[in-house]
Amino acid sequence: MNIIYPNTCEVEFKGKKPKRSWMKDWSEEDRIEKFFEFCKVFDTRDDALLKDEYQIFSHRLHWHEHPFCQYMQNVTDNEQRMFLTLVFSFTNEHWGTFMKLYNEGVDATREHFVDNRHARNDLFQIYYPKGTNVKEWVLDGPRRAAKDLKYLFDDIERSQSDFRDKRRPYTMMEFAKKLEAYFKEHQNFRSPLYPCKNTARYIAMSYPHLVDPESILFGGTGHFDGLHQIFDGDNLNGKVKYSINEWGQFIPENKKAEEWLRQMRILVEHPSNPMVSQKYLNVEDKTCFFWKHIAISHGEKRPTKNIPYTWIFPSTFSLANDNSFLGGIEQRQLMY
Repeated sequence: MNIIYPNTCEVEFKGKKPKRSWMKDWSEEDRIEKFFEFCKVFDTRDDALLKDEYQIFSHRLHWHEHPFCQYMQNVTDNEQRMFLTLVFSFTNEHWGTFMKLYNEGVDATREHFVDNRHARNDLFQIYYPKGTNVKEWVLDGPRRAAKDLKYLFDDIERSQSDFRDKRRPYTMMEFAKKLEAYFKEHQNFRSPLYPCKNTARYIAMSYPHLVDPESILFGGTGHFDGLHQIFDGDNLNGKVKYSINEWGQFIPENKKAEEWLRQMRILVEHPSNPMVSQKYLNVEDKTCFFWKHIAISHGEKRPTKNIPYTWIFPSTFSLANDNSFLGGIEQRQLMY
């Protein structure tokens, strides 16, 4: 059954974005329930848009069920963990590149790039330093970073065997900010936070002892557009000021940040929320997808021309959650 939005209203626009929610005449509770209806259908794919547009709606309700996380749980070396996840994030999650690197190593992957696409080009733009040869950098840059940064993981794992000096995992935003600072200082990036946040997400979902998947991950434009549809009022995008303290905690620094936290807590703690784990992460993710769904349904956003499915997932993986893929991954050894 398709998700529909009955009795919505016309709204004014500022540029390409609505000033109000299309559901502004609904009660807030009804808008929240519509979001959770969307979430419940997200895994069944009993909706034409969710079923057909795999490229736009490219996760499950619980993001950690992504095949990347299942494969990465077989990787135990911290440098390899960092390297593979950085490559996956900086290639905008190109599955073919990840699989070639995971199974055959750097040299085979470099050769693979001669005749094959190295990265997806349908997600957010990653702003590489001017003059970067991206096909070369996506192997060499992350490999250098992994060598430089693996100590972040080594220190935690060493401390966890010493009850007197046991260190907590990083929070996702804390870890993302450390990566961002590194790529700015050592690899000349101007604005690398987007792939750094994605790296933090995937490390957290694959290795919760290193990065806490239950911590807060601050979202991007689509996330805020989705929240705006649910809560109406002021779109908080670009208006939230925050810091990450020495304990890795998100500290609101203005009223908009406090309002963002209020909205997130309502959704995370709501009794209709079908998510059972990593709720802040998954609410952040699904509000973005909710925005895309309602915007397409109101004719204000168009589906993206689909890229090959195997650029995004293995051919054996289904977004409809029947768990047929999970647990069926063979043990493999990463080779350099």
